[in-house]
Amino acid sequence: MSTQLDRMRLNCRLVTRVLGEEVFAATLDLGNQLPTELARARMVCIPILISATRDMIDRKMRGPIVARGPSINAIAASLDLPFETVRRNVQRMADLGWLAIGPGGGVSLPVPMPRALAEWCVDLGRRLRRAAATMEALGATDAMSLERGTCDNSCTLAALDLFLIMAGTSNHFRLRYTELLLVHFVCSASVAHLNELPPGSAPFARVDTVPDAAERAFVPMADLARMLGISRSTVYRLVSDAAQADLFERRGNGVRASDRFLTSGAYVEALELVAGRTATLFSRIERHRCGNGCTALDHVLRRPRPWRQISTLSSSAQIG
Repeated sequence: MSTQLDRMRLNCRLVTRVLGEEVFAATLDLGNQLPTELARARMVCIPILISATRDMIDRKMRGPIVARGPSINAIAASLDLPFETVRRNVQRMADLGWLAIGPGGGVSLPVPMPRALAEWCVDLGRRLRRAAATMEALGATDAMSLERGTCDNSCTLAALDLFLIMAGTSNHFRLRYTELLLVHFVCSASVAHLNELPPGSAPFARVDTVPDAAERAFVPMADLARMLGISRSTVYRLVSDAAQADLFERRGNGVRASDRFLTSGAYVEALELVAGRTATLFSRIERHRCGNGCTALDHVLRRPRPWRQISTLSSSAQIG
């Protein structure tokens, strides 16, 4: 009898695409919420915010005595970004009220946290549930892998972990976050469909199961620039670098992942890593029991305790 981990690894290409769609849509949503002053640096600010938010929720749920956030150097190392780039953008976000820098240099979220970020976190948990439901419908995971009674906080924490896990696949390709985001986004956006009836009939985990060229459309670079919120010149530069590295193939102003990249051992290994970690996160969510209520987003959003799963914020006046 196959386990959930076995099933998700077998369908790793499908799992990663479904997760990628939700992760990238959430990335774009968060980018649109940022102040206009950060628009040009959103691909740096977004992973920094995700790292700080993930740390805050984890500390609130674990309840450690020391509540110091991660240092700028730790954030730079975890995201594989230059220290000065992180320091400069952390300071800009702190000046705009999106981050706080403690006396000891720890980076954390302000209290109260920005309302846009709080609402984004709530929606992030829903996105993870939608991804789980989609994978279940396609036969890539167990039925009811995320039940309705699962905790909002644990779902949000797992979704934030998925951001960092997918960013961590940069080690497979020697890419930074922006380049990796573009590569994953193109691989996901260019595929018309991945699983025909009956559901779960194709594993998509092996080299010989790469979607046929007819199923992979060329994505216009102008659309990439618009969806990712970065300049066309930046997209053209990233695409040119990826094309030279044989990650992409171009047709006019359109781009898609190359056959060589999609069949490479590094790409398949990265997909299996994401699928395996996702199965672990789902199991962690299933094991989590709130008891009298979590103290992460429930506390930040001033939601009533004991914990109750609700679809809207109970007291938005308390959110900055």
